[in-house]
Amino acid sequence: MAFVGDSLGRFASQKASAPALTCGAHSFSWQELAGSVGQIENALSTRSGRGGYVVLRLRDPAALIACFLACARTGRIATIMDPDWPAAQAATVLQEIAPDLVIDDEVFPTLRADSPELSAELIAPETPPDEGDLFYAGFTSGSSGVPKGYVRSHGSWLESFRLSARAFGISEDSRVVLPGQLTHSLHLYGAVCGLACGQHVVLLPRFDPRVVLRELGRATGGSVLYATPTQLHYLAETARRNGSVAAVKQVLASGAKWREADRQALKSVFPEACLFEFYGASETSFITLALPEDNIPSGSVGKAPDGVEIVIGDPSAPASPGQAGLIWVRSGLLFSHYICGTAPETLWQDGWLTVGDHGFLDDRGFLFLTGRENRMVVTSGLNVYPEEVEAVLIEHPSVALAVVAGVPDHVRGHRLEAVVELKAPLADAKQILLRHCRARLIAGKVPKHIHIRAKMPLTPGGKPDIQKVMADLAKEGGSG
Repeated sequence: MAFVGDSLGRFASQKASAPALTCGAHSFSWQELAGSVGQIENALSTRSGRGGYVVLRLRDPAALIACFLACARTGRIATIMDPDWPAAQAATVLQEIAPDLVIDDEVFPTLRADSPELSAELIAPETPPDEGDLFYAGFTSGSSGVPKGYVRSHGSWLESFRLSARAFGISEDSRVVLPGQLTHSLHLYGAVCGLACGQHVVLLPRFDPRVVLRELGRATGGSVLYATPTQLHYLAETARRNGSVAAVKQVLASGAKWREADRQALKSVFPEACLFEFYGASETSFITLALPEDNIPSGSVGKAPDGVEIVIGDPSAPASPGQAGLIWVRSGLLFSHYICGTAPETLWQDGWLTVGDHGFLDDRGFLFLTGRENRMVVTSGLNVYPEEVEAVLIEHPSVALAVVAGVPDHVRGHRLEAVVELKAPLADAKQILLRHCRARLIAGKVPKHIHIRAKMPLTPGGKPDIQKVMADLAKEGGSG
């Protein structure tokens, strides 16, 4: 039975000295990567149980990948937690999921120290995982402030790997470049999928366009780039100044709608590249693909690939083409369940799943997005619930009311801005409140601007009038 990580031993034997994983100045051959994974597997056998949650809070991406593969191969559930989470948030999540083991930057060296170094071939698991076994838990924003912890099975990712191979045609000789932290599911998926297919994976946890372009240009067999539309915008800008990169063969974009102007700008600096866009969610993997040969209608995010079904409105009585409603999806790629946090907009019905996005299908099956069931904002590929940021602002003793909204932004998709009513005058209020947010939120959730209002518009029920606030921000252009 296949499982995530089952090809590692084969590649360690077939391509022992070839590069498998590069992170900064450090590069690991397939044999070295397999040896590291084997050490961690030995340590996990005495520190955690099969089927248990193993939390990975590691800043070193190479260490995280080794631990992830060791968990997957031994039947543990690798649980990727951002090491930059505020302490209170991390403590809440840890209490809810009750992991067998937490591996952080202090614990990781002890795992290798306590386990003998392996020089032989990687030993296959005595009892290999089944495709139906859970193996990975990740987190996405939740409206309550507690991240939603979603959990996936081996089979759901293996089917995603097969879909990627069919749709993108990435060669085993390719160099896969990932400019972002592995806490972002797009980059984690790209890394694990690349290694599962025998490709050389390059991790760049800090996004610097010049460094990314330099790495992309190094590949002799062609480079593959996984990135968000925001990252691609800045890469195109930098490449226009420094020259095009012909070595890039495939670009895979996801995390927000890719603007046509940015797509064309990237094509001009990556002249040999096939540009792919896909829409989905952490809970669903791929929902639609936009392939170069598909002649995508303007504004569409593509259509369902083979093995994925989409209906609009109600799975038992789907809407006609052109009619908007909830987007429901059915495939072998879907997540299992949540382990923490709440998501009232995520619903199941007879094997169909919706995460609350709205849209419509045209008569050719192309999907167009029209909105969301909730207030979630996608900014630079990060899902943010305004309610979480509002709760942080309200914690400040000088804040009476706060509304956070996403303002359209041609680079980020949307940017977060906050409107605040103070209880009393506060000198340098904007900067004080920004510092307050930075101390309690990861960088991507901190508002770009804070607007101070003498009086917050209210609904007849006495609550902040969110629609009025958003309309006012749009009218002002959202500038602070």
